[in-house]
Parts: sequence; C-alpha cells; structure tokens
Amino acid sequence: MARKFGSRQLKREPSPRFWPINRKKMAWAPLTRPGPHAQEKSLPLVIVIREILGYANTAREARHIINTGKVKVDGKVRRDHRFPVGLMDVLQIEGASGSYRILPKADAGLTPTPIDPKEVGFKLCKVVGKKTIPGGSNQITLHDGRSLILPAREARQKTGEDIMVGATIQIGLPDQKIMSQVPFQMGALGLVVDGRNQGLTGRVESIIPGTHARRKTVRIETLGGTLETPAAYVIPIGTDKPLV
Repeated sequence: MARKFGSRQLKREPSPRFWPINRKKMAWAPLTRPGPHAQEKSLPLVIVIREILGYANTAREARHIINTGKVKVDGKVRRDHRFPVGLMDVLQIEGASGSYRILPKADAGLTPTPIDPKEVGFKLCKVVGKKTIPGGSNQITLHDGRSLILPAREARQKTGEDIMVGATIQIGLPDQKIMSQVPFQMGALGLVVDGRNQGLTGRVESIIPGTHARRKTVRIETLGGTLETPAAYVIPIGTDKPLV
C-alpha cells in the first residue's frame, strides 16, 4: 500500500539553497515541521541558532538552548528545534546582546538581521487573503498563516481605510493588535522578498495589472535603477520611510 504522507527526513543536498549548511559534511538536515511558513520559505530554528548566529557548536547544544525556553519567536517561547522561522519573524534569545528580524538579503536568502530594541514589539505582515464571514466581519489572512477576524468598521478605525489584499499591516507582538497599515499602491516603499531581486528596496512607480497569461507586476525605483518584478514578490514596508 502506498504511503499517504511525505518524507519525514531531508537530505542536505536537496535542502533549500539559502540554508547556510555544509552539504558535504553530513547526509541529513533538520526538516521543518508544518507551521506558519513553508519549508522552502523558512529556516529550522536549530539552523538559525547553530549555523547562522553561532550560539551553539553542535545540534545538541542548540536543542538544549531551544528546549529550555530561551528562544522566542514573535514574542512566544518556542521549544521545537524544527520550528520554521520565516519572513518578518522577530527572534529573541535569552542572554543574547540583541534581537533579530528575518529579512531577505541579496544572494543570501532569508537572514536574521539585528534590530533596534523598539522594533521587538511589532511585526509587518502582508495581507494575502480577505473574505467576509457570517455576521459581517472580515477574515484577513496574513503571509505567516495568521487569520485575524474583525468588523469592517473596526479595521477602518484602526488604519484609516479598509484593509485590502496586498497591503501590509503592522501588528503588535505578542497581542496581534493592528497598529497601522501600509497600502499596496504607487508611491509606497516596497521590499522584494523573492526572486533574483530579493533584498532590494525602493519606491513603487507603477502597478501593472495581470492578465490570464501574465502575472500582475510592479515597477520599483531602487538606488541601482528601475526593476520589474511580480507583485507577489513585493511587500510594502512604509510610505515616507520604512518601518523596518
């Protein structure tokens, strides 16, 4: 009888290319558990602690740090060494000198980036889905798997306008309260989070509607010139200045 589930193991060679691991040293790599981010868009917590930040020399040491509750992701203690951390997640480690936000870097993929202490209390999330549920409230789905349910009037009171798909909302951590919104529109500051231009930021010049044969794209003016990329690869991060 055929198996009805995916592999529970992951070899190092086919692991996501942005994982900073030695693919020749050992055969196996930690497999992220199902969670807020897909495997190809996340890093296992053990790799972040050991390979990237260097707080442990071995997987055993990294697991001990995680299992004893010294690591927080988005303000919540995470004790699973295979927990997936991804775009915009805020990472805190007890005893460490600073905190980190997971951001894309050119030619490096997702990378923990040191942040100012005042940034620990919030996170930016892209709205990837929105629908009306019984009772008239809006269910808003975010890029990290969160679902927020709130009356339409409450959304307008908090952000000044309706929350639309493609926009970014700033939420408090860990309470998930909406603090502000960055609409996906011309003039907004955008961060490219995927593709060959990942890690670049700039101002949105134009939004080109998609067709049945062509994806919706965005033209962004960066310091190095103008680029065009799929709208799905861009997250708004501010209006006058970036929030992160």
